[in-house]
Formats: sequence, C-alpha cells, structure tokens
Amino acid sequence: MNKFGTLTMGEAIKIVSDYDSMSKEIFESTVVHKWENGEIDDVEKLSEYDLTFRNEIKKVFDSFFPETGGNRHRMYPLDLHIGLKVFELLYPGKDGFTISDASDDDMWRYISVKVIPDMTYLRYPPKSEKGAKNINKKRFYSETRRIWIKTLWWYVYLSWQGDAESTCDVLKSNSVDNINKLIETPGKGYRLSLYRTIMAEYATRNHKPKYFAGVTKLNNAKCKTIEPSLLIGGEKGYAAELFDEVPYMVEQEDDDDSEE
Repeated sequence: MNKFGTLTMGEAIKIVSDYDSMSKEIFESTVVHKWENGEIDDVEKLSEYDLTFRNEIKKVFDSFFPETGGNRHRMYPLDLHIGLKVFELLYPGKDGFTISDASDDDMWRYISVKVIPDMTYLRYPPKSEKGAKNINKKRFYSETRRIWIKTLWWYVYLSWQGDAESTCDVLKSNSVDNINKLIETPGKGYRLSLYRTIMAEYATRNHKPKYFAGVTKLNNAKCKTIEPSLLIGGEKGYAAELFDEVPYMVEQEDDDDSEE
C-alpha cells in the first residue's frame, strides 16, 4: 500500500513550469540556494511518513554527494547507496508496499517533486547544452524509465541477491550506464529471476558499459525464441553463455544521453 501522496503528470508540469518561468539568476538565488542548504518549500505539508523517508534518504545523500564534487562521472556510489536505502524503506511487502505501487509513476513523481526535490536537482541539474531550463524534467517526473528515484528502486530490485550486503557486493563495480541500460532495455518485460542471475554473472565479468549493453540486447533477442530456465544449466548457464557470446569492449562508452 502506497503511503505517499501522488502527483499526476499535469500537477508536476504546473509545479515545474513555475520553476522554469523564473530567470536562471532568480531561480538559483532563491530555489537552488534553499535546496543546497537542505531546505524545501511546503515542508510543513509533508506527512510524518514523508518526512521520515526524506530524512533517511538525506542521510545517505549527505554522506555520498560531497564525494562526487558535482562530477556526473563520479555519481554511481551515490546512486547505488540511495537505491539500497530506498529499497530498504520500500521493500516489497513491508507496510503493505507492493510491486504495483513501485510501478506507479504518480507516487514517484510525488516523492521526486515534493519530498526530495533538492536531492533530485543536485543529482540531475539541467544540462544547458541540451536546451533545458531550470529543471531536468526527465529525471524529475516526465519519463517513466528516467525518474531518478524510481530507477534506483528498480535497479536494486532487479539486481537483488537476497540481502543488501550481497546486492551491494554484486553492484559495487558498476556505473551509472549500467543502471540506465538495465532499466531501459526491458524487452517484453522484466524477468526477475533471470535479471538477478545476469547481474550476478556480470559482477564476475568485464565492466565496460558497452559490454553490458551488448548483453542486454542479446538477451532480449534470445528470449524471443528460447526459455532460459529450460536450457542445460538453467538461467545461470544461460547467463554465462550470454557473456561469453558478447565480445569484450575495450573502449569506454561515452553515452551523454544516459545522464540527461
């Protein structure tokens, strides 16, 4: 059961449009100044549940964000540990939270825009070279597979190895590109057991993002004609074969779109 409020696309657009109507100078001197100091508007309207969630996420954010120096190429540890904390707080079955709730964009928009807008903004400020205004709409609310806080929950869920420590160990050497490729390449749907097996296998393999991207594409193609669990070695054997088939990539992928 979702204990948060909800925010429709239309409601999110209205709030963000108000931010975008400000000049860059006014926006930064008022709104961003508050966010950089951990202050948000209408905090008194948040429920006790909202505030508890916010405070728990902020502890992790404050521990890891300073280490990034604002460099987007150093954000992965922040994303990983925020994801693990969000998953801990919104664990399937805990307080009635369901997978259906985790698929509800209105809930994630509410969290992103109303509960943790400061953290969402600091993690994903607008990219001026892309013509963005004051808010990175994709990461705040507009694209279902790019809402930042939602992608982190699903990244951990699809990679879960039974406990937080084991999951962190499997994911610790990855990068932001791995989050994007896993979430944005679902094929005909997320196959939970298979995805978790693939992520465990990847932890033992080459960690170039292009290599992982090749595996996700190959998996989607193969799953159209075969059932991995019925092969010799089951899903584990299938996952190993996937990685064996994809050639190692020497060049580091430079995927600008992944950070929009």
